[in-house]
Amino acid sequence: MDEAASVRQAEAGDAFRATVTVGGEEPFLAGHYPGFPLVPGFLLVQYVHDLVTRSAGLPEGPVVLERARFFGPVGPGEQIGMEVRLVGGQGEVRAMAELTTGAGRAARVTLRYPGGHR
Repeated sequence: MDEAASVRQAEAGDAFRATVTVGGEEPFLAGHYPGFPLVPGFLLVQYVHDLVTRSAGLPEGPVVLERARFFGPVGPGEQIGMEVRLVGGQGEVRAMAELTTGAGRAARVTLRYPGGHR
């Protein structure tokens, strides 16, 4: 997996952008699905979580998957663009992410970090 990330500040809060490209040799692609390999949805959610924890400096602790909606398949070799916006309040942080590929919108993910003070 190749990854490039850049961080920028946004008016409404912290915002992060990153791209990830999944190669074709990852073992999970062999069984998901034979003859038509797809990047599993859980891995797209993990990419968002990894970007948030690395870029936002949140303390270790639980994370809640509030919402995940998948709009189109993501295959090996596709570049996945991620835009994540953080919103804080009441002792927690929410990360709202849009994931896209060259074909358009791939997923929308919302993660909640209880105790993730901003």
